Amino acid sequence: MFISNKIRQKSSIYFGWYVLVGAGLVQLVSNASGSLGLSMFIVPMRNELNFSMTLFSGAISSGSILAAISAIPIGFLFDLKKTRYVLIFSIILMGIATYAMSYVNGWISLYILVAITRMLFSTPMMIGGAVITAKWFVVERGKANGILYAFHSVGMIIFPILASIFIINFGWRQAWEYLGIIVVLVALVPAILFIYEEPESLGIKFSAKPKDDEENNNFSVQDALKTKSLWIISIGTGILYFFHSGINTHQAAFLQDRGISLGLSSLVISVNAISTGIGSIAWGLICDRVNIKYAFSSVFICSMLAIIALIFTYNIFLAIVASVFFGFAMGGMLTVPSVAYANFFGVNSLGKIRGVTHPFSTAGAAIGVMVSGIIFDIYGSYSLAFWIYFIISIVMFVFSLFLNKPISKNPQQL
Repeated sequence: MFISNKIRQKSSIYFGWYVLVGAGLVQLVSNASGSLGLSMFIVPMRNELNFSMTLFSGAISSGSILAAISAIPIGFLFDLKKTRYVLIFSIILMGIATYAMSYVNGWISLYILVAITRMLFSTPMMIGGAVITAKWFVVERGKANGILYAFHSVGMIIFPILASIFIINFGWRQAWEYLGIIVVLVALVPAILFIYEEPESLGIKFSAKPKDDEENNNFSVQDALKTKSLWIISIGTGILYFFHSGINTHQAAFLQDRGISLGLSSLVISVNAISTGIGSIAWGLICDRVNIKYAFSSVFICSMLAIIALIFTYNIFLAIVASVFFGFAMGGMLTVPSVAYANFFGVNSLGKIRGVTHPFSTAGAAIGVMVSGIIFDIYGSYSLAFWIYFIISIVMFVFSLFLNKPISKNPQQL
């Protein structure tokens, strides 16, 4: 805290932006074992270890199940103001587990390590950053969340590229080792220096006054669960994770099956990540200016366009077009719900609320990965799975139009 206070005293910049950098780097390195990073390893590991796509999908789904189980207790830790310690521990454990992936020789070790890394990626590292950001920013909450998830998208760009370079030059085992080391080197020190629970932790006042209804919209988790809005956001986000995970995790394998090389596949995935970063910032600014309902429903429109383009992808041009739409939609999937939860229900019980609703996202991610893997193993193609995702996105677009901001009858005091 001594160094952090020195930085705060000597800098004219609101310390929340430093916090945002620390939280952003946590999200950046979480991609070491994220869907896109892991997708680069599926083909070489499948070829050497004779793993089926269903086996890989099952390992990823086990991580989603673990994330769902851990979401509620981790959410309670966030509201007990232990987010800083959870994130620091997560960085260390992510580095160790990612490094240990180099020792995988059978399905048991695969399941254990993928479950750990996927749980860290999905729950503490993703939700923790959003909870911290919501507490440090009010008026510019959308913008701050957009920047937060832009860090995430940078990780989506860097780690698949690094993974492909390491795999091509050193093999997949050494590639995992290098990624594990990078996780700790990049994120641990900034997290220790910059991540603090809330402005009051360092005796800092907010950079701007809350919106007029901010104090009247602090829901308890029990009251939030009684609102229609919570269920629309949580179910809708779960469905977004359902088809985004089902596509993201299998994207490199899908492109290679369509005749696009590993090198070009990593390029397409990088375009996806760049588009996610641009989309995250754009969606954040949109959330500060537009009704959340229309922002949320627009994410499903982008998803529809991405999926239909991907279904007809047989060359690098269409692959890039699909990737642009898909990445932009993913930016919305990450940013819009995070802003909506904080704006609709306040920050007093935000950790618990995110913990209770996060299982919808993890369940969606787990089912989507399995659906794509099983359909590929049965039919030798991902097309049917992608058509299923397209139809569901149409239904969810209509569902999202019923989203409205609730008013708390029993507001908690800030």
